[in-house]
Order: sequence, then C-alpha cells, then structure tokens
Amino acid sequence: MTEPKPYFLFTHTPLHVGAGHSVGYVDLPIQREAHTRIPIVPGSSLKGVLRDRDEFDEATKAWLFGKGAGEADGGAAGALLIGEARVLAFPVRSAKGSFAWITCPLALRRAKRDGVLGDQADPSNPSDDQALLPEKSLLALGDKVVLEEYTFTRADDLPPGLGAALQALLPEDPVWAEVASRLVILSDGMMSFFVQSACEIAQHVAIADETGTAKEGALFNQENCPSETLFYGVIAAQKINGKPAEDAVNRLAELNGRPLQIGGSETTGLGWCTFIFNPAAK
Repeated sequence: MTEPKPYFLFTHTPLHVGAGHSVGYVDLPIQREAHTRIPIVPGSSLKGVLRDRDEFDEATKAWLFGKGAGEADGGAAGALLIGEARVLAFPVRSAKGSFAWITCPLALRRAKRDGVLGDQADPSNPSDDQALLPEKSLLALGDKVVLEEYTFTRADDLPPGLGAALQALLPEDPVWAEVASRLVILSDGMMSFFVQSACEIAQHVAIADETGTAKEGALFNQENCPSETLFYGVIAAQKINGKPAEDAVNRLAELNGRPLQIGGSETTGLGWCTFIFNPAAK
C-alpha cells in the first residue's frame, strides 16, 4: 500500500452532504463527526463522484474504484482507499473585514498527524473567550475580534509559519490567498459550536396552484456547509490485479485542480468544489 497522501475540497458554493431526515429543528442536516460535530464528506460520497467522471473509461473505473456486489460478475475492491474529508478551516461572519476562517488546536493537530501540516500546526490552547490571530489582523478591533455575535480577546499570535503553510495548500485560489490575514484560532469547544450554529439553513417550499398554500411535504429546511470551507482527507492505494499502487495514485492526480460537484441539490448550484490532490507535493 502507498503512503497516504492528503487531498483537499474547497467549496465554491454551499455544500449539502445529507444525513437523512431529522426530528430536530433542521429537517435535512449535514453529516458530522459524532464526537466533535465537525462536518464531514464521507469517503463513499467522494468515491462516487470521482467514479462518475468522464476522464476514466469503464475498465479504469473498475480498477480504481472497484465493482459493486450487485454487478453481474460480482463485487471487487478498487485500488484507491479514500478517507473521509473533514473541516480544517470554516468561514464565519466578522464584524470587521467581512469574514474570518476559524480553526482550532484539535483540527490543526489532526492535520499535523495526517501529514498535511508540520510543526507550525501546534498552537497554544485558547480559552473559550480567547482567540489567536495576528496583532495587525484585518479582523481585529483593538485587542478584540467579533465573530458572529461573540467577542473574543486576542491572547496570542498565530504559530510562526502557519498562515503561509495553509496558503500553500491551495496556491492557485485567489480567495484562499488571504487566509493568513483572515485566520483565527479558537478553542476546540468554540470551533464545535460555530460549525454547528453558523452553517446555512435554507428554506424550501413549493406552492400548490389550487390552494395558494404549501404542498404537503414540500415545506422543509436544509442545512448547508458554507462556501469557502476547506475540507481535507487522505487517499492511499493498493496493488490490484498486478497493477502497481502508485499507478492508481497517479491516475487520480490527473483530476488535481478540477471542479467537482458533491452532495445534493446539484441542479440548484450546490456542492461545487475544487479538488486538490497532488501526491508529488512535499
């Protein structure tokens, strides 16, 4: 098996990877980790999207992604091992500078463990009313930063080199290029709070022509992860049918930088992401 390599999904439009119906105030919530409540894109969802690409013929798809158990010639494993993607940086409203990307020590240390970031991804742990950000951040109001309706006191600077390391993950994106000046590190608890409370809630309704009221079952709301969210995961490969595992990784890398549509509401513009997978990058 090859060494796992990181991939990234950067949302250009809101993203809905649904968890099914809910009995809570959100009818159609997104999928999250059970213990942190951080939004995720399951590996199975990404695998299905990649398999559907026109760049691969049927034989290549069977090699890379395998065959389902219900197919005529039986199921078979594919060469690619695709892990779930989870949020590394999440956009929230800022009273100054329009918006911030927030992250937390847990998310950064996970990224370090997965080989996405280096030693710069080991910040101090702010308390729930504190934040780490540059002294001259474009988001700062004196020694405060206001995110959504919450005020945080600046406790320290970002770890040296963290902004540049994050920027290098998506070097071609002109919006992400500002990450060093928009990044705020919050506590793990506040990160969990914001990724639950600051997602978009879109209302949907269909009106019956005969009555002028909502059709039965057509009034519902849907939770979406906002645009400009950065997800990351890892991909590895295994040797299948005598073909080297490295060949599978290289074939997938042909999609590096391509747009992907992931999740629901495709025909209304949701789920457009940039897919970054460059296994040769250091």
